[in-house]
This record gives sequence, structure tokens and C-alpha cells, in this order.
Amino acid sequence: MMQIKVLFSFLAVLMMIALGPNKTEAVDCLSGRFRGSCPVWSNKKCKNTCIREGRRGGHCSPSLKCWCEGC
Repeated sequence: MMQIKVLFSFLAVLMMIALGPNKTEAVDCLSGRFRGSCPVWSNKKCKNTCIREGRRGGHCSPSLKCWCEGC
């Protein structure tokens, strides 16, 4: 039983190490030019709108808003 706890603890630490550096340092912000709702199939439109705004890219959120990356 102790070996399983040690194994799971080791795996948990490995996961934190592996996933830690993947955090984005840039903050996302709402697009100022995207109009209407932003469902999943509008991701390309949202991304292109954000690029025209001078951002790195963009994506639609579950709340149907267009978020630009790198604000």
C-alpha cells in the first residue's frame, strides 16, 4: 500500500513539472472589432479579427465571446 502512495505522489510531481511551463504569460482580452456571438465554428473569423487588431491570434470561448491572445 505504501508503494502505491509513493508512486502516485511521484506521478503527481511529474505532472506538475510537465504542465507547469505551459502556462501562457500573455493575458487574453476581448476583441474590440468582433461582432455577434462567437460559436466554435467562428474560430477562424475570430482569429483573423484579432490578428487585424495586432494580436497573435484569437479563439471563441464557451460564453460565445471572441478572445484575443497576447494583449
